[in-house]
Amino acid sequence: MADKKTKGRQKIPLEKIKKEVDLKVAFSKRLSTLYTNASKIVRDCNVDIGIVLSSPSGKNQYSFVHPTTDVVIDRFVNPTMELDLGTRLVAENARNIAIQNNIRLNELDAREAAAKEKIRSLKQMDETRDKCWWEFVDQINAENITTFETKLNSIEGILNDQLKKLEIETSSSLQAPLENADN
Repeated sequence: MADKKTKGRQKIPLEKIKKEVDLKVAFSKRLSTLYTNASKIVRDCNVDIGIVLSSPSGKNQYSFVHPTTDVVIDRFVNPTMELDLGTRLVAENARNIAIQNNIRLNELDAREAAAKEKIRSLKQMDETRDKCWWEFVDQINAENITTFETKLNSIEGILNDQLKKLEIETSSSLQAPLENADN
């Protein structure tokens, strides 16, 4: 068996990132992933969820809450407690808005998938179609150039002959006497 050129996927031990810049970059990437995953959980499971984060520098705080902060805190403090009518109405309204937004998101995702499929099929059609000579300009050699030049010269001759015929026809029709010249 031949030696591998790379080590492949390796286990990386989890440890604190030492460089400040790398730490901030990793945090921002993981923050967006965390928000995306929380949104998917809310969409798929219709649950109450709350996430509170502090940036590595401690200056910025980030949160993701669904449906409302009050509902999430009340559920966290006492999971079996019934919510009052006002809080339930606000939570239900927030859920309905989330459901409508998720329906719209699913429609947009479907349109995006259809557009990607169309682009893929157009690329495939472009790859399989016969190419024109101008699409291979970078591959033309000296023999092709002389052949092309010969064809252009013959076409130029044909066009010149056609132009002369048209000029003769138009000049002869202008010089012909009018039928009712005496009138």
